[in-house]
Amino acid sequence: MTDPQDPEVPWWQRLRQTPVTAALMALCILVYAATLSAAISIAEDPATTAFRSLWRLENSEIVFRNFGGLELTRVWVDGEWWRVLTTGLLHGSLLHLAFNVLSLASISEYIEHAWGSTRTLVLFILSSVSGCLASLLWCEAPLVVGASAGVFGMAGALYSARRFGDPATQAQLSDLSDFRLALLILLSLAAGAFIPGIAQAGHVGGLVMGAAIGLTWSRPRPAWQHLLAATLGVGALATLVTLARTPTWSTNYHLFLGVRAVDDNDKPSALTHFNNAIALDPESPDPLNTIAYKLAIATPRQDWASTLEWAESLAQKAVASDPEKADYLDTLGWILCRRGRPDEGLPIIQKAIKILGDDPGEEISQHVPDCPEASADP
Repeated sequence: MTDPQDPEVPWWQRLRQTPVTAALMALCILVYAATLSAAISIAEDPATTAFRSLWRLENSEIVFRNFGGLELTRVWVDGEWWRVLTTGLLHGSLLHLAFNVLSLASISEYIEHAWGSTRTLVLFILSSVSGCLASLLWCEAPLVVGASAGVFGMAGALYSARRFGDPATQAQLSDLSDFRLALLILLSLAAGAFIPGIAQAGHVGGLVMGAAIGLTWSRPRPAWQHLLAATLGVGALATLVTLARTPTWSTNYHLFLGVRAVDDNDKPSALTHFNNAIALDPESPDPLNTIAYKLAIATPRQDWASTLEWAESLAQKAVASDPEKADYLDTLGWILCRRGRPDEGLPIIQKAIKILGDDPGEEISQHVPDCPEASADP
C-alpha cells in the first residue's frame, strides 16, 4: 500500500486506495454544485450570484433548507433530526468547500490507511453528528453547514493515535508530528474563536468525539472494553440529543424560535420567546436589535402593528449602547417609518447608509424610497 503523503505517488492513485476519502470529497463537491445551481436558478442576477459564491452562497437559507442544512428551529420545532446527517456535505461558499475538501484529502488518507474504509466512514459520521448536536446545544447560529466537524474529529482521532497509540499504530503514523498536529488543531480553534460565522461549538463537538474514538481504536483492547466504550459513546450521544432538544437556558434558543414564530405569523409564541430571550440577557444590544428589526419587517404588517411601540423601545436601547452602529440605526429608522413617522425615520436611515459607505446593501438602501409608504396602519 502506498504512503498517503508520498510526493512520488500521483494523487489519483492515492485516492483509489482510499475510497471513502475519495467518496466524501466527491460528495461534497457534487452537493455544492447542486446547491450553487439551485441558488442561481432562483437568483434575480444569476451572474452576480455565481461570482459571489466564491465567498458567500446567496439565497442560502432557502437552498440549505431544501438540501438538508442544520437549521436549528427545523430540528426543535419540526423534529427533523435527519439534518444532523446531511448538513456535513453542505458548504456556504466555494472557499468553504475548498478548505474542507483539502483538509479531508490531507487528513482522511491517514485515517483510512491506519484503520480502513469502514472505520473512516464511521469516524466521519459520528464526529459530524456530534458537532451538529453541540451546535444545537450551544445555539450558536440559526443555520450550520459544513464538513469541518467531521474533519476536526479525524484530526482528533489522529492526534490520539499518534500520541497515545500502541507502537504499531505510532509506527504507521510516524510521518505525522503530534506536536504539529496539535498546533494545527489549536490554531484552527483559535481562528474559529475570532472569525465571525464559524461554528465553533460544532468544531469542538467533532474534535472531542474523534479524539475519544481514536483513543479507543489506537490500542489493542479486550472485547469488553470496546463494548464499554461503545456503550459510553452511545450514552454520550443520547445525553447530547436530550440536552440539545430544548436548551431553554440559552438566549439564542428563544431568539431563534421567536424569529421562526414571526415567520410563521404566530404572534403569541413569538412574543413569549422574545420576552424569554430578553429576560435571560436584558442588556446585550444585538438580541434587542434582532427582535426589534424582526418585528419591524413582520408580515402581514397590520397584524404586527401593535408590537411596533415595543420594538421602538428595544431599538432605542440598542442605539443608545452604540450610536454609530449602522444596523441599529437602520432598525430604529425603519421602525419609525413603519409607525408613520417618516420625517424622523428617514434621517436615521440615511445616517446608517452614510456610515456603511459605498455599499450599504440592497435592503437598507431600499428603506429610503419605501419609508414614506411603510406605515403599518391600514
